[in-house]
Amino acid sequence: MDKKNCYLKGNMMTFPLELTETGRSEKMFDNKYLYPPEIKDLQMEVEELCDKMEYDGSVMYDECPDKVTVERIANKLCKKDSFSSCCGESDKKWFVALVQVMLCNEMAYRRNRRMCHKDRMVSR
Repeated sequence: MDKKNCYLKGNMMTFPLELTETGRSEKMFDNKYLYPPEIKDLQMEVEELCDKMEYDGSVMYDECPDKVTVERIANKLCKKDSFSSCCGESDKKWFVALVQVMLCNEMAYRRNRRMCHKDRMVSR
């Protein structure tokens, strides 16, 4: 093989620049790879729970979600067998708070995604 033809483009990028850029809607999803390994299972449970709540009239899509309901859902998730023994009593308060923040974050992401989708459907 001829060395001249080995690197035809020199130091230029050999893949499309679009693949390196993430859109605004994808940034939240893309940052999940930064989560610690201990939290990834919990994040998957939160996403699965939100998948089940993704229907018209769901609590997730209320105009003003109810704080008590969100707390109840977070507590229910914390009491699952796979997570109930993960921390001591003193850490339980922080674990429940973490789950609630993750749940609110996922709900906000899905609400935003749904609004954008509805806006595109109306503008057509």
